[in-house]
Amino acid sequence: MREQRTSEGGWIDRLGVIATRSLDGILVGSVEHREMQAIILACAATLILASGVALLIYPVVFSQPVSAHARTIPVGFFGFCVLSVLLTICLIDRQATIRRLREQIGEERSRSAKVLRQANADLLKTVANFSLFQDQLLMEFQRAAVGKQSLSVLVITTRVHEELSEPSLSSHVLGKAAKAISQTLREQDSIYILMHGHFGVILPGVDALAAKRVSARLVDGLTDAAGASNRFSFKIDAISYPEQTSSAHDLELAVTQLLPKAAQTRIDQKKF
Repeated sequence: MREQRTSEGGWIDRLGVIATRSLDGILVGSVEHREMQAIILACAATLILASGVALLIYPVVFSQPVSAHARTIPVGFFGFCVLSVLLTICLIDRQATIRRLREQIGEERSRSAKVLRQANADLLKTVANFSLFQDQLLMEFQRAAVGKQSLSVLVITTRVHEELSEPSLSSHVLGKAAKAISQTLREQDSIYILMHGHFGVILPGVDALAAKRVSARLVDGLTDAAGASNRFSFKIDAISYPEQTSSAHDLELAVTQLLPKAAQTRIDQKKF
C-alpha cells in the first residue's frame, strides 16, 4: 500500500509540474499576444479617429475665403494631421522598445540561470566523497569515545524529478540540495557525497535528540531548495552513538545499509 501511494504521489507531482510549465507558457504567450492586439487596436483607433476628424473639418477649412486669419486654419489642420501620425508612430516605437527590452531581460535571465546551474554543479564537485567520509567518521568516533561524547550521522537520500534527470540538470539540482544542507550545518559539522543522490553529514557532539532537531532544520532548508515544483524529493535518516551503535564499524555499517545494494556491493569490494 505504501509503495502504491508513493507511486501515485509521484505521478501527481509529475502531472503538477507538467501542468504548471504548460500553464506558464500559455500565460506568457497569451499576455504577449493580447498586448500586441491592444497596441494594434490603439494605433488603428488613433488613425481612424484622426482621419474621421480630418474629413469632417476639411470642407470647413478649405471653403473659407482667403485672408490673413483664414490661413492659420489650414496650418492648424495640417498640424493636427501630423500630430496624429506622430502619435501613431510613437505608440509603435514604444511597443518595439518594450519588446526589445523584454527580450534583453529574457536573455539576461537565461544567462543568470546558466551561471547559477554551473555554480551549483561546481559546488557539488567540491563536496568530499565516501572515502573521506570513512576517514572522518573513524577520527570523530575515536574522539567521541575518548571524550565520552555523542556522535550522530545523517544520511540524506534525494531523488531528482524525472524531468530533471539529465546529468547537467541533476547536478544543478543536487548542488542546490548540497548548498541547502551546508547552510544548515555548524562549522564543526561536515557534509559528504556517499554516492550519487546520497549525502552524509557527520555531527560531532550531537546526540539522538539533537539530531532530530537538526533533521527538522534540514527538512525546512531542503523543502525551500526543492521549490514549489518539487525538483527533488528527500528522506533523512539519523544514526547516533552511543544510543544506536557501539563501535565505528557498526556506525559505518548502519550508514551503508541505507544506501542502495549496488553501492553496498562496491563498498564491500573496495574493502577487500
